Order: sequence, then C-alpha cells, then structure tokens
Amino acid sequence: MKFPSPFFIFEMANNHGGNVEHGLRIIREFGAISREFHFPCAIKLQYRHLETFIHPEFRERKDIKFVKRFSETRLSDGDFRRLVMAIREEGLFSCCTPFDERSVDTIEEHGFDFLKVASCSLTDWPLIERIGRSELPVIASTAAESFENIDKTVSFFEHRNRPLAIMHCVAEYPTPDNRLELGQIALLRSRYPSHPVGYSTHENPDNFDAVKIAIGQGATLFEKHVGIATDESPLNAYSASPSQVRKWMNSAQEAFSALGHTSQR
Repeated sequence: MKFPSPFFIFEMANNHGGNVEHGLRIIREFGAISREFHFPCAIKLQYRHLETFIHPEFRERKDIKFVKRFSETRLSDGDFRRLVMAIREEGLFSCCTPFDERSVDTIEEHGFDFLKVASCSLTDWPLIERIGRSELPVIASTAAESFENIDKTVSFFEHRNRPLAIMHCVAEYPTPDNRLELGQIALLRSRYPSHPVGYSTHENPDNFDAVKIAIGQGATLFEKHVGIATDESPLNAYSASPSQVRKWMNSAQEAFSALGHTSQR
C-alpha cells in the first residue's frame, strides 16, 4: 500500500482513558471531521504488551508516571479489536505504534493498514528487526535522532523494499513555537528524496500556523494527538479537541489551496 498524499493521522494514544466506549466516541467524532474535509485520514493507536513491556519488579510502581498511566488505561484484546472495527466502519485508515515485538504480532492479527515507529524506538533494533518481517508500510518519527541513526533505519527498510515515510517531530510535549524546527522538513526531504516526509506535531493545539509552514516545506503526512475531554479523561497540553482539529484541518486546507501547483508551470 502506498501512502496517501496528503495524509492526516489522528493519534489517540491513551486518550481513551482505558474506556473502550470513550475510545469509540473519539473514533466516531474524528471520523466525522475527516469527512468534512475529504482528506485521507487515519486513527492511530498504541500497543504495549504490558506483561513483558513493564519489568515485573516495576508493575505495581504507581509512583512512576508512565507505569501508572499504561496500567490504568489498559484495554483488552477484544476492546482493541472493537476500536479497529470502528475505525474501518468510519472509512478511516488504521495505524498503530508497537513498543515491543509482541505488539507487532498483535498489529498483524488485528489487520492494521500502517505501522508507526516512535522516535524513541528508532534504534530499538530487536523491535525494528521484528517490524522488518512485517509487510505493512512503515511511518518513522525521527525526533532528536542523528542522521547516522536515521540513515541506518532508512537503509534497513530500503533493503527490504518496504514503503517508508519519515516524520519530523520534536520530542517535547508540548513543543514551544520557537523550538518547532520546521526547517528540518526540507532538510529531510533533500536527504531522503525517495520517501514521503511528514510532520508529527506536539505543539500547543491552538497553534494553527505550524501546519501551514510544514506544508510549505513539503510535508505530505501530518500527525496530531487528539481526544475528547471528560472529567475522567482530561486532555493533556498537546492533545487537540474536535474543535481544535477542525481549525487545524481548515488551516491545512487553506495552505494547500494557496500553495497551488508544484509539479507544472
């Protein structure tokens, strides 16, 4: 499968709050938004096999932020299958980030369309090797990785003839405007001309200008953390509400309209 262009990815992460019904609500709400703009869109989930992902000695450590978060928002295999089915019913592509090798097995079993490599996993070679045995197209975030490490990852997937897209992102949550480094998009495009380059965003959700700059730099994939705030599941500082995503998508639409033709006079 080739990457749609442009392609917008709504990252749910753990914003379902461990409640499958809330996750279904997020999928339906953002499915409706995608139909308003007629852009190809995906919902992205995250998979962790917690029995092996969290070391046995740390499983009960509620004083550790991420152990607490991952444990309290845990969903069952059946719950995740319901989410994937809902994504398909909304006419959206499905995408998932595995954080361990067992989760790649689950992604294949659940029939996802795209596989995402988080920037923190770009040099996790046991995980990358397992992803390399999958047939799914790969989207890889780069964050603070050196060109040396990005080159190795790109070469790894090129030698396996795997479709690969490369995402600029900044691993600061949220990212201040003066550290967005959007010029890196053009730099990645010049170094990896055979691969689509995108922008995985962590800026303030009320920033609707960064996506326009990213489009002007040549980005064709866009990823944003999304959710719906409730008393039980408040949104973090870098996740966008439906109203914010509508404004973000409208800003992107305006940018594409203003950009016009790029392949002919």
